[in-house]
Amino acid sequence: MPRQVTIVATAEIPAEEQSIGREGQIIAKTFPFDTGVTGVNMDYTWIRHSKGYGTPRHTHTFNQIRYTLEGVRQQDDLEMREGECGYFGEGVYYGPQMQQESCTGLILQFEGPSRIPYISHTDLDLARQRLIAKGGTFSKGVYTFIRPDGTKVNKDSHAACFEEITGQKMVFPPPRYDAPIIMKPQNARWVADRKLAGVEHKHLGTFGEYRTGVRLTRILSGAAIPAHVKEDAEVCYLVEGSIRYAGRTWSGGKTAEEGTYMYIPPDGDVGEMSSDTGGTFFIISLPMLAEVEAERHRANAA
Repeated sequence: MPRQVTIVATAEIPAEEQSIGREGQIIAKTFPFDTGVTGVNMDYTWIRHSKGYGTPRHTHTFNQIRYTLEGVRQQDDLEMREGECGYFGEGVYYGPQMQQESCTGLILQFEGPSRIPYISHTDLDLARQRLIAKGGTFSKGVYTFIRPDGTKVNKDSHAACFEEITGQKMVFPPPRYDAPIIMKPQNARWVADRKLAGVEHKHLGTFGEYRTGVRLTRILSGAAIPAHVKEDAEVCYLVEGSIRYAGRTWSGGKTAEEGTYMYIPPDGDVGEMSSDTGGTFFIISLPMLAEVEAERHRANAA
């Protein structure tokens, strides 16, 4: 049964401050994201990091994809400039990070191939508040608490929140890559879609066992993508131009008041999409979701 597409203008999403004990300030707009697959959660966020935002060197139990909208995203000796994107696989260390100036971008955080459940920003922040209420403190990305015997214990702030929620020690999966992979779309060329006139792509990379894909897709002025059912899930963000979809014009952009988010679930029922001006999407494809459903179906049938 085809599933419904979610589409919303960035301006319609409320902004809120997020924190899991890192230095500096994060202002975020978290998009509605029901993956369509029970038990598999993801966060997709328009996000602004303040000057002075920083984290220690660390890793995650989940995958992360970043796209810089404005400014420069800084981590250790890596920089992601406007229009560049990065794949941060589970278990891969990076940082320390320290923003010399503010920047804005998009971040998708999602369950990696090790299938460790992803915990949302909202749940992590609630855990942080509980830990503070218990007498702990957060500073420079580190959670500190004093044991009853007077021993001081320091722990990565994200790990502390994870363990507060799950009741289990955070164990990081072995990395599949040596370092984050930074993609530079400005050095890639557009390739015409072999089936759709007026549609072009820049495929930037495919990662991991579940073949997570990253690309740019643009619809040229006057072109259209006909209605269809999309087999694999895609997270789309309109960064330039505009499109017509579901009887409305949706604008692209990079600020808190511009841009359009679209989520196509597995077997998504996508309507016709056209553009009078031309429009460019940053797209993350997620075959993992259909694969997880197929794995469950095979297990139930066994």
